[in-house]
Amino acid sequence: SRCFFRILHTHRRNKFDILRIFDQNTMFKHTTPVPTEADFQYVHPAPRKYLCPDLLPPDKIYHVVMKEKLWTSWSGDSHGIVYYDDHNKPFEVDVKGKSLSLRDKSFVRNAQGEVIAVCAEMIFEFETTFKIYGLEPYREGQEPSTSQNYEGKPLYEWARCKDNFFSVKKTMKMVDGVKFVMDGVGKVIDYRQMRITRDGKPAVHCKEINLGIFEGNQWEVRIGPGIDAAMIIAFMAVMDKMTEK
Repeated sequence: SRCFFRILHTHRRNKFDILRIFDQNTMFKHTTPVPTEADFQYVHPAPRKYLCPDLLPPDKIYHVVMKEKLWTSWSGDSHGIVYYDDHNKPFEVDVKGKSLSLRDKSFVRNAQGEVIAVCAEMIFEFETTFKIYGLEPYREGQEPSTSQNYEGKPLYEWARCKDNFFSVKKTMKMVDGVKFVMDGVGKVIDYRQMRITRDGKPAVHCKEINLGIFEGNQWEVRIGPGIDAAMIIAFMAVMDKMTEK
C-alpha cells in the first residue's frame, strides 16, 4: 500500500523512478523458491507401493518431456512422454484420455500398453477434485471402490487431487496421508514453472517449454529420487485438466 501511495504522487517523476519503486526482480516472481540441485540429492522415503514397478531403482532421478493436455489425447498410439536426454526413447508410462457419456477419464499405461491407473473427476464436490485409482490395493486390507471399475475389474483409490478454491496450489494426497503440493515458481510473466513437494520437501521441478518434440507446449519434468514417477505423471495430467476448467 505504501508503494501504491508513492506512485499516486509521481506525476512529476519520470518512468525510471516508477520502475525503481516496483523493483522488477522481486515484484513479478512467485515467492516459492525454484528447486535446487541440492534438493535433488535427497532420496525421499519409498512409497508403500509403486504404480509402475518398471520405474526402478527408486534412487534414480527421472528427467522427461511430456505433452501438455495428455488428458484430452483421445486417440492414436504415439507416445506423449519421452526421456529428456533421448527424445526417441518413450518413457515407461504414458497417459491417454477417453471421452465417456458423463465425464472424461484418463488412463495411465505401462510400456506394454496395459492400463495401470485410472484418473477420474469427482462430481458434486465443492472443490475441483480428481481421484487416481490403481488396479491393486495401495494399503493392506484396502477395499475396492464401490463406484469405479475398469472393464469389470475393481479399482482402488490411491490418491485424491484437489484444486484448492482459495489458493493457486494443487494437492495430491495419497490414501496413507502422504501429501504432494504443487505451487508456481519462477517469473510470473513467462513460461509456467512449478515445484512439487512431498510432505514439505522439494521433489519435482516442472517447466513449460517448446522444443518441437511434440506439437504445442510441453512440460519438462524432473523427478527426484524415491518419488513414484508414474504417480507424478498422473498428477501432471490431472493438473492440466484442472487448468482447463
